Amino acid sequence: MPEKTWLQKTPLTSKKFLFASAVNFIWLLLIGFGISRELSPETLNAMIYSAALTQSLYLGGQSAVDAFVRGAFARSRPDPKE
Repeated sequence: MPEKTWLQKTPLTSKKFLFASAVNFIWLLLIGFGISRELSPETLNAMIYSAALTQSLYLGGQSAVDAFVRGAFARSRPDPKE
């Protein structure tokens, strides 16, 4: 199996990571636009909570996938006691 290059090992090859990054960047732009237009604090709070929720869901989903893969990998390895 050929060795992966540094670019293939980075999150930049993940479509989910790129999508989550784009969504978070758009939220930052919208929040900045809201601040420049002097939106009410309640509206800005809602925007900030929505941005935080999208980040939390992405990180939680990645953690669940990582735990599942680690568990599947551990089950597939032969038991060293046998």
